Amino acid sequence: MKKIDIEKWDRKNTYNFFKDIDVPRYLMTFDLDVTNFYRYVKKNKFSFYLAFIYIVVNQMNEIENFRYRFIDGERYLFDLTHPSFTDRIENSDNFKIVTVLMENEIEKFMNKAKSTSIKQGNVFINPEMEMRNDLVYITTFPWAKYTQVSHAHQLDKFDAIPKLVWGKFEEVNQRFIMPFSIEVHHAFVDGLHVGKFINLLQEKLISCE
Repeated sequence: MKKIDIEKWDRKNTYNFFKDIDVPRYLMTFDLDVTNFYRYVKKNKFSFYLAFIYIVVNQMNEIENFRYRFIDGERYLFDLTHPSFTDRIENSDNFKIVTVLMENEIEKFMNKAKSTSIKQGNVFINPEMEMRNDLVYITTFPWAKYTQVSHAHQLDKFDAIPKLVWGKFEEVNQRFIMPFSIEVHHAFVDGLHVGKFINLLQEKLISCE
């Protein structure tokens, strides 16, 4: 990671405008076509959830703005970010939060995510891993298709970790359409960057074979 010199930063004015706003985070929801991706995971007998986490975080890491974070009030750019995701505790209605470092191959990541979750058992969270700043918070709502969502969070102006959630997909004109939401900090991420990310993600999902 590297510290950002604000005087040499091309988004200095945007950053200064948004960093002190009481609620500097904003959330947007999109419909994604996951038809090809669904067929891809079924063909390969992958977990839809874990495979989608890998695809999403991998595409997010392609855009620099999603890798900015605050550390002690200062701006830093991380080389890579990693998923911290909810996972259901076996034989329970409760969930836990599992944090896994990214891998360069989807199967390696899924195997690591599965083994990490199994090893964690019914422990709610790994505090040491959750203290990292280079995370992306992820959850899912697979029980129904939603049109609006919000997240539980503290009112912390220096919380720049993106939050992602997606819901149950439904068939529309023989395509599988899934709601996907992303919450980001406006000091680091503008609508332009969210749009680039969503388009990259959709292209990747369509190209899955």
